[in-house]
Amino acid sequence: MKQKIIWIAIITIGALPFLNSCSTEEINIKEIELTAEDLQHGEELFTEVCTKCHRTSPPQSKKERKSMLAPPIMGVMFHVNDGVKANPENKKQAVIDFIIDYAHNPSAEKSFCEKGAIKRFGVMPSQKENITKEELTLVANYLYEKYPSKNINHQKLQKQMHSN
Repeated sequence: MKQKIIWIAIITIGALPFLNSCSTEEINIKEIELTAEDLQHGEELFTEVCTKCHRTSPPQSKKERKSMLAPPIMGVMFHVNDGVKANPENKKQAVIDFIIDYAHNPSAEKSFCEKGAIKRFGVMPSQKENITKEELTLVANYLYEKYPSKNINHQKLQKQMHSN
């Protein structure tokens, strides 16, 4: 635990110059080599903060679907991975930057969600009060590694979700 706190402090201190130079329109946290521990911490933060609204699996019944507060994360990541345009060598960082910016400064104009999702759920509320940019860096890296859109059949998931 002590090592994790030290590592987070190092990441935070190292990222501060970059964070201070960024406007809310452009986030440029440098890509950091993350350890398995960092990804685990990203998963823990995701579970603690994000799963209050975002499910990690499609709903299995109409009751579950009606109780959703936000789209399931695998669908969100499908649209983010598809919507963020960047060269392959810059894709991961571009997705991470988008997630950090969107979580703190969400808007319908920035969203990659389908119009029906925005109509149903609205625009995600800002998470500035719930999670720091440094923590979002860990969450975004975890999401990028855990939810690659190339392994998801989005149309099949949508049909499954709407048939329940």
